[in-house]
Amino acid sequence: MKSAVEAIEQTYDSAACKEIVNVGCANGACQQHSYQADTLMFYMNYEDEIIEYTGNSLGYTFLANLARKHGSPLKNRGEAEDFPWDQVVSACPEKDEYKHALVWKFIELVAIDVLSKQKRNK
Repeated sequence: MKSAVEAIEQTYDSAACKEIVNVGCANGACQQHSYQADTLMFYMNYEDEIIEYTGNSLGYTFLANLARKHGSPLKNRGEAEDFPWDQVVSACPEKDEYKHALVWKFIELVAIDVLSKQKRNK
């Protein structure tokens, strides 16, 4: 099975990646992953890679904050993270919405990397 990154690279050409970077998935740029059913299936197939890639790119605090945005009751009360990111995500009541938003962020990050690679290769 191909990796999640390879799947996105094969789904979106450089023009589509540029649009994704410029306007974001939430604004309709990732046409093959517009619907929650599409993103949830993608998440089910590549969960570990999506979490690792996004966590390494943006920090695992991003994952916790995204879960908080989708209703996780585990709040950060101090400067340091009070709860491990995975506990914050586990407590998130809107898991499908969280996964949908996470896949979109993953696609945006891959699109950024695709365009960066193209610039370096010129």
